[in-house]
This record gives sequence, structure tokens and C-alpha cells, in this order.
Amino acid sequence: MLHVGIHKTASTYIQHRLKANQSFLRQQGLLYPRRRCEHLQLVKALRSGDLHPWEQLLHQAQRQGCRPLVSAEILSLVLAEPSPSGRGSLLEDLLRLLNRQGVALELVAFVRDQPSYLNSRYTQLLKRFYLSISFRRYVRQTISQPGESSCDYLELFGEALDRPEVHCHFLPFRAGEADPCERLLAAVGVADRQGLRPLQQQANVQPGWQAVWIARRIARRLSEQYPEAWASSTCKARIREQLERLAGDQGWPVDPFQGLDAALLKSIEQRYAASNDRFAQRVWGCTWRDLFPHPAPQRSPLRPRTAQERQALLALADDLLADGLQQVSGEDQD
Repeated sequence: MLHVGIHKTASTYIQHRLKANQSFLRQQGLLYPRRRCEHLQLVKALRSGDLHPWEQLLHQAQRQGCRPLVSAEILSLVLAEPSPSGRGSLLEDLLRLLNRQGVALELVAFVRDQPSYLNSRYTQLLKRFYLSISFRRYVRQTISQPGESSCDYLELFGEALDRPEVHCHFLPFRAGEADPCERLLAAVGVADRQGLRPLQQQANVQPGWQAVWIARRIARRLSEQYPEAWASSTCKARIREQLERLAGDQGWPVDPFQGLDAALLKSIEQRYAASNDRFAQRVWGCTWRDLFPHPAPQRSPLRPRTAQERQALLALADDLLADGLQQVSGEDQD
């Protein structure tokens, strides 16, 4: 069984809760590799054409009388990639292995309306310092060249839908739905979830528009003035950690970043509407807007509202940047 995200649909929360419920999962006949790196190593192996780690997991599950469950949101982007062997896609490579082993594939994906997805994905990428561009430019780039933010569901999952040997579960990700981990388990046949322990921590909280503004300012300075630091994962991780702590201390998450306006909503609708409707009719037998009503988000501030607020946020940005650059200096001395 593959849980493939997509990004920004509570995947981190789901993974943490599954990890915390190993004994429950075993009782339900599910083998879930405990460490996050094991799931990512499977993805890396698949992309390189090495299916041996997948064979090992299948044999381990068979010995224990379990079904393996792999969770990695990047799989939503990876499965449609061309195989390094030149024989179809990576999904086809995996299916060939599973067919040889006599194992069926179940695929579970949460899908989200593109406006809210793109807003959330931008925030995630920016606070991790993977980009430094504005939200408007990010949306326009994603619409024309999707890359790591691809969210055309027919392009991502069309092949899986076309393969009769793949049993697909597509779950709408919307406000007010039940717990996503429990929805995932219900989709794969776990009827009794009373023994599933809750997760105390909250993963990947939106840090608020102030933190997004600070993150973009830092990202632009790093990319333009400090190329070594921009290339340093240690530096970026340090700044991100301190920024998230600061956001929590300041209470910024209660006022999340929301960059969508009427023009962006129109562009997103024009790009995805037809594909969304074809996907929804095929999967659920309804229109996309039957499940995802037209969004009407209230735009957050995109920049400080007063000179005083600007000076305060600039000072915080300078402190965070200086702390991160110190990490790079420490690496050089080592």
C-alpha cells in the first residue's frame, strides 16, 4: 500500500501518528517501516531503478503475515516519472515487481483544491528557503511549469487510474473532515480504529504572514548576497528552526499567510478547472465544485502595515540571518 500525499495534506501528521502506533498497525496486519528515512530510501531506490529494497520489504511483510504500508508524499510526483530503464514509468517498474511477487497495489492520495494547496505549499517552500520569489510569481510559474508543486491530478494519477491492477483511493482534503490518519486507515480496510493512540504534537503549523514576510526577506538576501549560506542546508535549517520558534512565541500562526486575490484565483481556475472536472467525474461521479466549492479567501497582509511594525520585523530578520550565517562560519572553521 502506498500513501502518496499529496504535499500539504497532513502527510507529516499521518506519518508521525503511524510511527507512534506500531503495535496497533501490526495487530491490523500492517507493516509500517518505523523510520522516515526508510520510506525515503525506498523512493530513492525506485528512482534509481533499484527495486531490491522493495523486494526486501515485501519479503519481510510476507514473513510476518502483514501488508506493507509506505508513506511518502513525494511519490505523488515520482510515480509518473520515466523509468531509468526506458520501459515506461516508475509506477510501471513497481507494478512489474509486485506482479512477480503476486502482490496487489493499493494507492491512497489526499487531494486538495489548488488555490489552498498552492498557498500552503508556497509557505512551506519559502520557510524552508527553497525559493525566494513572490507568491504571485510562484503561482504563475507553477501554472506554466509545475515541477515540485504539480497539482494537476489527471497528470499525476492518470496512469494509476488507467491500470486495473491498481486500487486507487482518492480522499478529498477539506476543512471539517475527520482525522486524516483515521481516514487513511479506513480507506485501506482498518474498520476498528479504537486502539489508535492520538498524536499529541501538531506538525507543520503555518507560521503566520509575519513569518512568511521575514522568510522571504531572508531568502532574498541569502540567494543574492550569501551564495554559500544559500547552498548550506545547515544554515537554512537553523534559521527555519529559530523562525518557527519565534513565530510560536509571538502567536503569529493565528494570522496565517493568505496570498490569493481575485486575479490569482481566476488564473488557477482557468488552468485546472477542466482537468479537475474530468478527474472528479472519473473518481467520484460528480463535478469538482460539488466537493470543493469556489474559494473566497480573505487576503492577509503581505507586508508590514506600519513603519514601526516594519522596523521590528526587519530587526528580527537581521537577527535570524546573523545567527544562520554564524552556522556557516562554524562549518568553515571545522
